[in-house]
Amino acid sequence: MAPDRLDPTLRDRISALLATRRGVRLLALRRATALALLVLAAGLAVQPRHGPPESSVLVAARDLRPGQQLSGADIELRAVPRHLVPDGVLRAAAAADGRVLTQAVRRGEPLTDVRFAGSAVPSRAGSAATPIRLADPDVADFLAPGRRVDIITKITRSGHSSVLAEAVPVLAVQPADNHGDQGRLIFVGLPGEQAAAVAAASLDQSVTITLR
Repeated sequence: MAPDRLDPTLRDRISALLATRRGVRLLALRRATALALLVLAAGLAVQPRHGPPESSVLVAARDLRPGQQLSGADIELRAVPRHLVPDGVLRAAAAADGRVLTQAVRRGEPLTDVRFAGSAVPSRAGSAATPIRLADPDVADFLAPGRRVDIITKITRSGHSSVLAEAVPVLAVQPADNHGDQGRLIFVGLPGEQAAAVAAASLDQSVTITLR
C-alpha cells in the first residue's frame, strides 16, 4: 500500500524542520551582513577625507625672465602633492633671494636648483641685471656668477677702445649650447644709469671683458 502524502512520516517532518531552521539562520546571516555594511558605510561617510600628502615648495609668484635677480616679491611658498615635487626644488625664500635665473620661469612653476646661475650674488643698492653679448663667446667659458670683470669696447682698427664699467659682478652666464649665432650672453650687475649706458653701447658696438 502506497504511503499517504497527506500524512507525512517522521522523517519528512524532521527534514522540513531542519530546512526551516537553515532558512532562518541564512536570513539572520543576511540581515547581520547588511547591517554591518550599513555601519561601515556610515563610518566612512563621517571620516574626514584626506588627499595625498603635501609638501611646501618655492614657486614663482609671477612670470620671471632670464637674468632676473630674485627678491621676495618674485617668490612664494605653495603646498603641492609630494609625488609632484621635482628634484632639487627650493623650499625656503632665503635659498632663492638674490639668485639670478638662467631661464624663464612661469608663474606658479616650482623653482629648482638648475634654474639658477650658481650662488647668490650680493647686489648693490639700485643695481640691475644687464645683458651683454660678448664679441668672443669662448670668453664666457671662464666666467662664473660672482666673478668680477671690466667691460670694454672691442679695439677697433684705429686702435681705440673704451672702458664701459669696472669691477662689476657677473650674475649669470648663458649656456654654451644656447646662444645661436648672436654671441654669448652674460648678465652683470650695474647701477641703474650705468646699466642703461652699457646696454645701449653693447647694441651697436662689439663688447668684450677682462677678468679680475
